[in-house]
Amino acid sequence: MIRDLLAMVDNATTARPFLDRVLAFAAARGAHVEIAALTPSPYVAEMLLPAGGMYLPEEALARDDSAKVAAIEALIADAHAQVSVFGLHDDVAWLAGDMRRRRQLADLVLVATSEAWDSPWLRRRVLETSILASGTPTVILPPDMDLAPVRHAVLGWKPSPEANRAVHDLVAIAEQGAKVDVVIVDQDAQSDAGEEVCRHLSRHGLMPELHRVSFEGMDDAEVICGYAVRGKADLLVAGGFGHSRFREIFFGGVTRHLLDDITVPVMLSH
Repeated sequence: MIRDLLAMVDNATTARPFLDRVLAFAAARGAHVEIAALTPSPYVAEMLLPAGGMYLPEEALARDDSAKVAAIEALIADAHAQVSVFGLHDDVAWLAGDMRRRRQLADLVLVATSEAWDSPWLRRRVLETSILASGTPTVILPPDMDLAPVRHAVLGWKPSPEANRAVHDLVAIAEQGAKVDVVIVDQDAQSDAGEEVCRHLSRHGLMPELHRVSFEGMDDAEVICGYAVRGKADLLVAGGFGHSRFREIFFGGVTRHLLDDITVPVMLSH
């Protein structure tokens, strides 16, 4: 049951289409939305981050924060969903960690693609921190795509704790009787792994179909996304894999692709 949503933005104007779709989803679900308005300190250039931050007095940054919250509140004044807005400001390098500590519980975290953000670097850092450290499934919503009731999902599957978590999160959000294409790319010797996940999904009232595929010259993300796009799926679901504990920012190829190059809503779990 989805009742508590957290949406994160750093620009009231460019994020408006995203927020409209989030609020429509919340209204349909009878859910409450918290909108986090993130205000980073100025920086010299995106390519230099996380270094290159510029000093701005706390009072000035807090004023910018308050102005952003007020702008978002004005945009959502006529919303048909329960909604609240809060602001958070800090150095751009620390803001994602502040966000994780400030809000740890939600049913879903929702983030737009990079065109809705002033700072794509901050968006990526927020996403990586949310996926790897919050314990909450994170949904990336591309432009002009609604987060519709999930009647058809594509699950990118490989045996792992992250993929198990993704299955549980899919069960929580999918409609009863939903079709689920379980896509396994370059399946190894664990040949029963796909059957197991299909049995589990079936026991929850879903309709899984197993696809074992191998596409030479294409990476896993391209194959999985291809299934979702061609099948006009409502949601693509995968585990969020972090291959380095030294820096959360370094993601593996599949997750990196799904963070940036998507044309269908994606839910990542860890």
